[in-house]
Amino acid sequence: MSKGYLSAIAGMAAAISTAGAAMAQDEPAVDGAYVRLGVGATFVGDWEQDLAYNPTVAFATPPAAGQTVDNGRAMTFAGALGFDYADGIRTELEYRYASTPVDSVTPAGGVPAAPANEDATAHFLMTNFFFDFANSSALTPFIGGGVGGAFVSNEMKERDAALALQGRAGVSLAMGTGFTADFEYIYLRTNELDFGPSADEFILGGPVGPSVNGDRYQASSVMVSLRRRF
Repeated sequence: MSKGYLSAIAGMAAAISTAGAAMAQDEPAVDGAYVRLGVGATFVGDWEQDLAYNPTVAFATPPAAGQTVDNGRAMTFAGALGFDYADGIRTELEYRYASTPVDSVTPAGGVPAAPANEDATAHFLMTNFFFDFANSSALTPFIGGGVGGAFVSNEMKERDAALALQGRAGVSLAMGTGFTADFEYIYLRTNELDFGPSADEFILGGPVGPSVNGDRYQASSVMVSLRRRF
């Protein structure tokens, strides 16, 4: 599945590069707003999680104290509104979405089992900044980063929100008439995520659990984006 995603993205990148080489032309460096749309492949790290249960509930067999969630690979989609200050600095507000298949869930000391639901989803709202290293060619290397919020739903459809940070690096291709193509690598990491009932809810007659915590959403992505100044 991941090979298909990467092949599609590589084909898109090659097509944009070919078109850009033919269309690129000198344009004056002026301030301006832009919109960006992107698609890419994302590789989400596995989750090593701790499990806690309601202490008022007696179990015939002690439940597992932890689990490993084996996350698969997926596509990610992004949209952003930004401003190019024409002095090597860009800022933007970005929304990004990824739905990742969960291949298996393995209790501590147990065997892998099929998840209750097939996907874990994540929504990100990020404020980004970029430094462009302009030169005399149509290719402009850049680095950047961002901070914002992550809203993650696990394989049990339980949700949590956390602070998210990301680093980015890539190269832009000027295509003329206000269009620019970006090819970049993105690393994103959140604070620890907690799913299920909290310890405060573990009272007599309350939920059994488990409370799931102890790991972060971490992902490496490769993305192709198209920017349009206006």
